[in-house]
Amino acid sequence: MDTRSRLTRTARGVAFAALVALASLATAAAHAGDDALLAAGRALSEQFEQGDTTGIYERMTPAMRQLIGNAAGLSAFRAQVLRDAGPETGVIREDTEVQGSLRVYRRIARRNVGTTPVLMEWVLEPDGRIAGFQVRPQAIAIPQ
Repeated sequence: MDTRSRLTRTARGVAFAALVALASLATAAAHAGDDALLAAGRALSEQFEQGDTTGIYERMTPAMRQLIGNAAGLSAFRAQVLRDAGPETGVIREDTEVQGSLRVYRRIARRNVGTTPVLMEWVLEPDGRIAGFQVRPQAIAIPQ
């Protein structure tokens, strides 16, 4: 093999190694973002479960506040969730997703009333304000 061929092969090898390193860094950064979003979603879910609806309402965007009405409306919604489905008894699955600038945290959990799991979803803006929130039944196959 001549010197030029060896140099070209070496350059390709270095370029490939650099791409692998960049991909690894991007994956690590994505997981760090997922970890931060998981922590934020878990904290909001716990806040909701514990009844700190005023704190949640204060973090909502103006559009969400208008939809909810007031902190008492969010508290009434929480009371309805507890009445209809009961308190959370165990998380089945969590996931996160990025949709443009919005970050979404979803958790499907068992509750102590009924057999249908319940989805709790938080949509967060980049500054951490709550741009979306829902709690609803989510029929899935539950692992035994």
